[in-house]
Amino acid sequence: MEAESMSVETHAVRQTGMVPSSRRPSRDYARTPAGWHCPTVVVAGRYGLVRLVGELDVETVPVVRDAVRTCLDNRPALLRIDLGGVSFCDCSGLRALLWAKGEAARTGCGFHVSGPLRPVVARVLAATGTGRELGLTPDRSA
Repeated sequence: MEAESMSVETHAVRQTGMVPSSRRPSRDYARTPAGWHCPTVVVAGRYGLVRLVGELDVETVPVVRDAVRTCLDNRPALLRIDLGGVSFCDCSGLRALLWAKGEAARTGCGFHVSGPLRPVVARVLAATGTGRELGLTPDRSA
């Protein structure tokens, strides 16, 4: 059985309105069960969003890194990575999230990770302490 892979969508926002970015990631694809998905960058304010869907692992990290670079090239004030669609995350995925936080800081951009997190992803982030490092707080309702 083929493992589910990561699908990446990027949206960068600037005050010029909704305008697609002219720069595309060098690896502008991710394998999904439905086929290939190309990340896109949309400019519409000072906000950047990278939405991840599928598995965040060694095979999908290059696509995620390219999407983050593309988003940061648009100089957003805040980069948000949405992990709500992530079904699995290994150590290379954790490293990619920490790298994204560092890249955002290097460019003077704020950084935020959002969910809701699937239980398997929440456990990996909690067990490794990466969730704390990324600014996630434990869910008190669980």
